[in-house]
Amino acid sequence: MEYEYKVIDVADGSISSVLLGEGRIETSVLEAYINAMAADGWRMIFMSNVMQRHLVASDRETLMITFERRVPEDQQEARAARCIDDVIAAEDGAKRVGHRAAVGAVGLVAGTALLGSLLSNGESA
Repeated sequence: MEYEYKVIDVADGSISSVLLGEGRIETSVLEAYINAMAADGWRMIFMSNVMQRHLVASDRETLMITFERRVPEDQQEARAARCIDDVIAAEDGAKRVGHRAAVGAVGLVAGTALLGSLLSNGESA
């Protein structure tokens, strides 16, 4: 394995997205991320703008940035051997995030239904 890769996402300000209906990725924040990665030997090779659902009612702009760096020759074999473990760990992490999101959505629906029921009972009393 001659190269390894890392993908990060840099999101717009969530407060301005929710409150003002628009968000912006600050240039200084993006520059800081890229410089921090470069200081650790990573080189940016790709960047893509992605809109992601945030909370329930809004979209959030995110930059997905891919970096690469050369794996030192004496570490290539060990790094290649770890790749499958990295895939398994990433998939497990994604499943946990998905489960938490599903539980949160169910909680939101149940809470909304309960609040609606309480309000309806209060109006009829």
